Amino acid sequence: MKGTITRVCLVLLAAVMLLGALAGCGKNNPSVLHLPEGTASTQGGAESTPEPLTALGDRTCRVGQETIPESALFSFVLNEATFDPLQGLTLKLTSANKAAGRDFVVSLNYLSVNGYMQDAGYEARVPAGQTVAGEILIPADELRSSGVSSVDELILYPLIYDDAVPMGQGDVVDGAFSFYPTGQSKGNVVYPVRQKTDKEQTFFDNTFAAMIILGVDKDEAGDLDVNCYLENKTDKFLSFTWSDVAVDGASAGSGGDAIVAPGMRRYAPIHIAAAGISDEPGSVAFKVSATPLSNDGTPVAPLMEQRGTYRFTSAPGAAATPDGGDEPEGEPVTGTAATATPAPTTVVYTTPTSAQKKNAKNGYVNKDKVNLRSGPGTKYKTVGTKIEQNTAVTLYELQDGWWFLKCGKHYGYVKADYITQGKPKATAATEGDGKTFAGTVNASKAALRQSADKDSKCIKELSDGDKVTVYYKTKGKDGHTWYYLAYGKTKGYVRSDLVKVSGKVPTK
Repeated sequence: MKGTITRVCLVLLAAVMLLGALAGCGKNNPSVLHLPEGTASTQGGAESTPEPLTALGDRTCRVGQETIPESALFSFVLNEATFDPLQGLTLKLTSANKAAGRDFVVSLNYLSVNGYMQDAGYEARVPAGQTVAGEILIPADELRSSGVSSVDELILYPLIYDDAVPMGQGDVVDGAFSFYPTGQSKGNVVYPVRQKTDKEQTFFDNTFAAMIILGVDKDEAGDLDVNCYLENKTDKFLSFTWSDVAVDGASAGSGGDAIVAPGMRRYAPIHIAAAGISDEPGSVAFKVSATPLSNDGTPVAPLMEQRGTYRFTSAPGAAATPDGGDEPEGEPVTGTAATATPAPTTVVYTTPTSAQKKNAKNGYVNKDKVNLRSGPGTKYKTVGTKIEQNTAVTLYELQDGWWFLKCGKHYGYVKADYITQGKPKATAATEGDGKTFAGTVNASKAALRQSADKDSKCIKELSDGDKVTVYYKTKGKDGHTWYYLAYGKTKGYVRSDLVKVSGKVPTK
């Protein structure tokens, strides 16, 4: 049966990153669920009476979908949300199948509360023409373990599909839908800080994901539970999978996986069976893979893989010992890029992802004649010509001590030591010897560019007769001479044959 947990995970959790299309956020929008004030944990464990939301009926947000009108086939309604700090969060749902002769399955295996993933484990078959009510309970202890004391953000990840249609082809709903019960809004919710322990060790923490082992406990059966903190920093659902588990070098047959939504976090245990485990184990080793999920069940290559070892005798806050993976020879290790463990399997970008474009930053090169390379390391070939000091660049992602960026029309990598975030600041040194020269554009059109290169980004287009202030001239990457000048408050480079200048402009 295709409605199994595994099938749902693979189908459900890949195309749900369009959070811009989430259900409403404003207080006056009927899709917003408002939990009453005073639902945070009470002092001293005193009893508190749950204050359920008033059922909103037809005014409740009816979860929409991507291609089929909601009213034509199906409606999925969140009728009521009740938060009790002693019992947990209860959601009451209604699913109505309006189709004739088509049975649908509603699956809601995961949801997130205040940025942390929780297991919902809800699945219901809804026959043609029928309505099915359902309920989900997230226990209070699970919420407390994630630092949740009030429900400020609730995100549902439902999948509604036709079980008789091939995987990925019969989806009616596959999306993420956000609610802000306490009147917060997207971007203003303060997520709880992660748990910290004196036994924690960082397995990896890079631009894609983080995994920190908070500690290892023995249960009553003598099995081991490796308690992990996971963070997904990508715009895709990631499945974290543990394999090749070994205790003190002896193979152990347990592992597991956990799924984390884009930008979300979660706590997850790795369970290791007692067979072959000594009373006082010294280390636990395993491999972890982080794999994006597809919406049609097709295999996807891991985004990253890393092996490592948690050592019980390590000092508090130490890093889990990596297995293999040398740091690049001769490359600087900067304070912002260095981590306690070497980088995972490198993902080399040739063009930025949508998430990278959305989160791009301004930067500039702080050293002259810097190489732009096709990957994060000196083993990768250079791209274009050397970059001049003070050239503006667009920064996408810091990876292994290198920035993935755009310079002019080229994408590539530059050592983090040679990049400064922000916009280049014009100084007397940058602008020459402090002298300026009056100039006039003597062409019908002249491009004011970010750097002395015809392929550099055009900041502004100047016209014949425009007055400019010239600082110096320089030889460009394209062989032409360029003036560094200002048009009003905008500064950049214009080819020298397009500007008439009074006086002898110095070369820099």
